Amino acid sequence: MTTKKPSGRSHGFRYKSRSVLTKKNSRGVSFLLHEYRVGDRALIQIDSRQHKSMPHRRYHGKVGLVKEVGRRIVILDVKLGEKTKTLITRLDHIKPFDAK
Repeated sequence: MTTKKPSGRSHGFRYKSRSVLTKKNSRGVSFLLHEYRVGDRALIQIDSRQHKSMPHRRYHGKVGLVKEVGRRIVILDVKLGEKTKTLITRLDHIKPFDAK
């Protein structure tokens, strides 16, 4: 016995993260020029235009500590509850964090 295919919107990952990943204005390329150093803090802001190495939506808005810097990627340590998670992401999904 088979079930009928649903005829509505999908309630998968894209449905749940649609509001988080929606961007209203275009982004330039100046984010690629910023140089991160080990020990800097970076804010995770997911950019839906770049799907490669996109972090999970639970990390959106979190601040991480830069652990290692590569040519295209940055490795961050992000505190999630009582645990520290290691996050490997591209420069598209982070921006410098300045606590004032």
